[in-house]
Amino acid sequence: MGCTLVVSALILQSALASPKEDFERAEVLYQNERYLEAAESYEAMRGQGLEDGALYYNLGNAYFKAGRLGRAILNYERALVLMPGDAETRANLTFANELIADTVEPSPLPLLIRWAVDFYRHLSPGIAARILSVSFLLTGVTVTLLIVDRWSGLRSFVLVSVVAFGSVSFVSGIVLATKLITVSKIVEAVVLAENAYVRSGPGDGNPRLAEIHEGLKVRVLSHREGWYQVSLANGLTGWTQQDNVETIEKTSE
Repeated sequence: MGCTLVVSALILQSALASPKEDFERAEVLYQNERYLEAAESYEAMRGQGLEDGALYYNLGNAYFKAGRLGRAILNYERALVLMPGDAETRANLTFANELIADTVEPSPLPLLIRWAVDFYRHLSPGIAARILSVSFLLTGVTVTLLIVDRWSGLRSFVLVSVVAFGSVSFVSGIVLATKLITVSKIVEAVVLAENAYVRSGPGDGNPRLAEIHEGLKVRVLSHREGWYQVSLANGLTGWTQQDNVETIEKTSE
C-alpha cells in the first residue's frame, strides 16, 4: 500500500502562513512515525477552512498508519470526492476496505443487470455529459447527410448511424439527468465506532437488526434526534446512533 505524502498547490500557495507551517509540521511528524500527531496537524488545517483532495489523502494515510481504519477510509473517500481520478487514493482505499470486519455483499442480480448497474455507478456526470455532447453532434451530422445525400449508396449505413447515435444520445441524456438529480440527494457515511448496532428504530430499546464495524460505508436515509437511518449494501435498513458514523460530505441537519 502506497502512503506517499502529497503537497497540494492549494496548501503550498496559500496566502496564510499557518496552514503551510501546519503542513510542514505534519510532514515531519509523519516521517518520524508520529502518525496521530501528524493527523492532528492535518486536522488543524481542515479547521482553518482548507478543503483539498491531497490534504484528505495525507490525512487518510496518517490515520491508516495510526491504526484508525475508520477515519482512514473516511478521508480516502473524501479525497476521492475532490479528485475522483486519483489512482493512488483509490488503491489505498481498496486496500483499507479489505481490512474491515464486515463483508456486506449486495443482493445478487442477473449478470446483464449487474453489468448495467456497475456501468451506471462508474459513469460520472462529467463523462455522461461528454458522451451526450459527442453523440448529439454525430447525430446531427448523420441526419444532415441523410437529408442532403438521400440517394447515396451509403444511405442504409447513414440511417443505421442516425439510429445508433440517436440512441446513445437518448440513453446518455437520461443517465446524466438521473445522475444530476440523485447525486445531490445521496448521503454516505463511514462507521467510526469499533462496533455498532443497527436497530429497527431510533432508540436503544429497539431490537438489533445487525452489528456493523469500523470502516463500513453506509447510506444515510434520514436523521432523527441523534440517530441516523442507514441502508447497507445488502438492502438492510435500520437505525444507528449518529455518533457511530460520520458523513463523507458535509450535511445540514
